[in-house]
Amino acid sequence: MRAVLAGEPGFAAELVWPAAEPLLAPLVSPPLSADEAEGLDLILEGFLLHHGRPRHLAPSEPGREVLAGDYCYATGLVRIAAAGDLFVVEALADLIALGAGLVAAGEREGLEPLWRATTLAIARRRGPAEAETAHRFLEAQGALRSAGDAGPLAALAAGLPPTPPLAEALAA
Repeated sequence: MRAVLAGEPGFAAELVWPAAEPLLAPLVSPPLSADEAEGLDLILEGFLLHHGRPRHLAPSEPGREVLAGDYCYATGLVRIAAAGDLFVVEALADLIALGAGLVAAGEREGLEPLWRATTLAIARRRGPAEAETAHRFLEAQGALRSAGDAGPLAALAAGLPPTPPLAEALAA
C-alpha cells in the first residue's frame, strides 16, 4: 500500500514513517489475495483519514484528510473490484457506509467488530464454511443497520486474534 501512495504526486511527502504493518489481512484464513489485502488496507486508511487516526498518511494541510481519504477509498475499491467478486465489493461498500453511520451516531465501539467481521467474511467466502459465514455476516450487518446492534458482528469475529492497534486507530 505504501508503494501505491508513494507513487502518487503529493502523497509521498505525507507518508508516515516507519511503515505501519497491515492490521486486518493477517488475521484471517484462508488468506486474502495480495490485491484484496492491499485494497482492504487502502480502504482502512481512507476510513481512518475521515474518522480515526491514519496509519500511513499525515496530511500536511488542513482539509487534505478528506481528499486523501477519498483517494484511498477509491484506489482500494478499484483493486478489490478488479477481481470481479461482487460480494467483496458490496461488503466493503457497506463497511464504509455502516462505519460512517456508527461514527455519526457516536457509537465508535461498533467499528472494530464491523471491520473484523467484514474481513472474516471476505476471507471465508471461498472456504468450506462459505454459505454459513456469508449468512451470519449478512444477518449481523442487518442487526447493525436496523437496531444499531454490533453484538452479532463481534460474535462473528470473536475467534480472530486481538487487534489493539486497530482499536486505537479507530478510537480517534
